[in-house]
Amino acid sequence: MFVGVPLLVLYGLAATHPDENVVLSRNQVLTDASGARTWHGTMLNRTDSPYRDVVATIRFLGADDQSVGQISGVADHLKPGEMLNLQAPLPPQAVRMQVYSLQWRTGHVGRLLGPWAPWSFGYVQYDPSE
Repeated sequence: MFVGVPLLVLYGLAATHPDENVVLSRNQVLTDASGARTWHGTMLNRTDSPYRDVVATIRFLGADDQSVGQISGVADHLKPGEMLNLQAPLPPQAVRMQVYSLQWRTGHVGRLLGPWAPWSFGYVQYDPSE
């Protein structure tokens, strides 16, 4: 029994790690008839807490992992289950993306996270349909 309690505490801490509160739930590239690519992304609040002053910065990376473009999205408020949708023209040389920074406030506490490792287009941290 005493072993179970520390494991539950560790699970609770892991389940509420700040890196898992607001997550990338869409990371899609769409190509139009002319061949122009547009990136569509969504940051989702997975918690039971509302956030305010949310800013997500996404970088588009070339083959050498150098930035070839970026987009920032802002939400005054992001309630539990709400999404911050992002969309940007994708530079031709972009081959992957990176959540460069993510920030928000709760109460009097502010968080600034990032950068994450580069991810392939299509990768998501959380798929709400699963």
